[in-house]
Amino acid sequence: MSPASAATASESNTTTVPEEDTEESPREEQWPLKQSLSKSLCRDSHWKCLLLSLLMYGCVGALTWCHMTKVTRLTFDSAYKVKSMMYHESPCSNGYIYIPVAFMVMLYVVYLVECWHCRTHNALLYKVDVERVGERIGRMQQATPCIWWKAISYHYVRRTRQVMRYRNGDAYTTTQVYHQRVNTHVAEAEFNYGNCGGKDISKQLQGLDSFPITKLRFTKCFSFANVETENSYLTQLLHSFFTENEGLDNYMEALDDYMEIYTSRVDSHFLVSY
Repeated sequence: MSPASAATASESNTTTVPEEDTEESPREEQWPLKQSLSKSLCRDSHWKCLLLSLLMYGCVGALTWCHMTKVTRLTFDSAYKVKSMMYHESPCSNGYIYIPVAFMVMLYVVYLVECWHCRTHNALLYKVDVERVGERIGRMQQATPCIWWKAISYHYVRRTRQVMRYRNGDAYTTTQVYHQRVNTHVAEAEFNYGNCGGKDISKQLQGLDSFPITKLRFTKCFSFANVETENSYLTQLLHSFFTENEGLDNYMEALDDYMEIYTSRVDSHFLVSY
């Protein structure tokens, strides 16, 4: 991405609010943030390609110097007869010209590999037009969010297996004891916020057509508008969901930290071209 490109992050937040506060209100505006040259090089690792390009230009400069520069050489016909001959030739005439050529080829191969694995090359796979951005964001803002929990009940079973080992070049079999996890019950539930309501408070993107390329990154989170909604969430999570699934087996894996808002199916990041 060039320094003139812009990068911005659009956050899709959902706040549970009472039903009487769900009137339409104007959204806050969010404009792209233009990156400086130093931040663009450091953030997206473009400094690697820049360094490789400078080294290749240095090799081209060395080849040009070898072709344009002439040096004076003095040779003697014999060690006993003092007869010398003076002539002019390139300083790289004795095969030294292949050294910068080999370096340039090697650097060009590394440059191609770096460009192929560059983040910008991967981000170009998700390039969309400005006209389609509004449609995608609109689907995300109008979709119904889903906050879910998951609990997995499990225990460990002691098992044995035969393994092959080597000692002093001789192979022998031995019995290995290991413990394998066995899941016995999986339960999922969703947060019922029908009595609280919900509202999308993400900002309105502006100025996408002011830059040739804009990088969008979407994040999803939720918050509570009042204490009653938060208490309803904790009651359903702790007292209803986890209490019902607790004690079904020896252990329980509660994915209470992996609560995500599922709206519409959309990529987490993509590039917008104008």
